[in-house]
Amino acid sequence: MSTIKISIHYLNDLIWHAALKCDFVINNNVDLWRINISSNLSMLNDFLALINPGELARANRYYHIKDRNRFIISRGALRIILGKYLNHHPVALEFETGINKKPHIKNPNNSGIYYNISHAGDWILLGISNANIGVDTEQINYDYNYKDVLQDNFSREEINYINQTLSFERFFTLWTRKEALTKATGKGLDSDLKLMPCLEGTHFAQSDTISSTHDWVINTFKLNEYNLGSIAINPGTGTTRFWDISF
Repeated sequence: MSTIKISIHYLNDLIWHAALKCDFVINNNVDLWRINISSNLSMLNDFLALINPGELARANRYYHIKDRNRFIISRGALRIILGKYLNHHPVALEFETGINKKPHIKNPNNSGIYYNISHAGDWILLGISNANIGVDTEQINYDYNYKDVLQDNFSREEINYINQTLSFERFFTLWTRKEALTKATGKGLDSDLKLMPCLEGTHFAQSDTISSTHDWVINTFKLNEYNLGSIAINPGTGTTRFWDISF
């Protein structure tokens, strides 16, 4: 067991660049993609043509049509974007799951590309890197009874921070950070969640708590005025680029 460092920051005044400017080359950087669901509904049939039978079966198991559409857009967009980085046809990409059902690219020529994806409200957030990465986005839901989950998932200091002011935004900010870190390490959500630091600043934690022997950086940002996002990456990672794409 060892001690690891977790550095947490809030990024302000982001610029989401148009996808046309992207070179689709990682070079130790991180690319974050935001995809709006509503604005891409007209492309639904095009996305359907890209997904495999297993993904279509998953899509058809959703009871609500909006959830089915979101899944189809998410999988289609994932295939298109990853295909550009890998110079691979979107239909030919294969995926599999690893520890705690964390997905990764199955193709042997994936060139060390890692990805993670999340969705909430009307947005999909996709992170791509050359190393393990975790992303999470949450819509600020003012009807959510967040107080029911505080004691089991947050430390006393974190609870005090949430309860001071702007409680809903603070709750979802901290939640995205915990989610992003667990997704990056493949740990999954469990009883140790309250031991994972999520306040801004530098923290130290035990490696067995995080399920990682590496240090981490967590950056939080806004997708728009309603959605918050966080990304967990390795400290040695280069520039994080923010991209907006509409198909």
